Order: sequence, then C-alpha cells, then structure tokens
Amino acid sequence: ERNLLRKFYFEAKGQEWTNSTGWVGEYNSHCEWHGVECNDEGQVISLALGNGGLSGRISGAIGDLRMLQTVDLRDNDLKGSIPSEIGNLSNLTSLIL
Repeated sequence: ERNLLRKFYFEAKGQEWTNSTGWVGEYNSHCEWHGVECNDEGQVISLALGNGGLSGRISGAIGDLRMLQTVDLRDNDLKGSIPSEIGNLSNLTSLIL
C-alpha cells in the first residue's frame, strides 16, 4: 500500500501540498503520513487530504487500497476525471471530492 500511496502522491503533485509531513519518507510507516489512517493490520482505511493544495490528478492506484473506507479530497485543485478504479473500493462509505 505504501507504493500505491507514493503513486497517488506524485500524481497529485505532492511536493506542492500544504502539508505532506512524512509522505514518501523512507524510514517511516505510511500509516504515519499526514492524512493517512490505518487499521490495526496497517491497511489504509482513510485518506483525509481536504484543503491540502493537491493538484494534478487522482491516481487510479487509489482503487487498489482495498480497505479504504473514507476519502476526503475536498477543496483542492485536482483535474481530470474520477478514476473508474474507485469502483473497486467495496468498503468505501464516504467519498468527498
């Protein structure tokens, strides 16, 4: 999941985010990255990156974060269409774009 989040980061121009604390850090858990919440097994269950200066596009890799329940990307400058891979997220209960 760490590599999927890295792909998301780069496609959403993570280096320009207002807070990218911990993201793509080599020596920390992806569960410690700003806006990422994991369950006890270390699987990503929430991405809360609203109003964070995200631009670029939403990576289709998001659809491989199988345990994802909530996604909050509101008030950003993301472009393009919503990736169809989001349809793979059978546990998703909240999607805020």
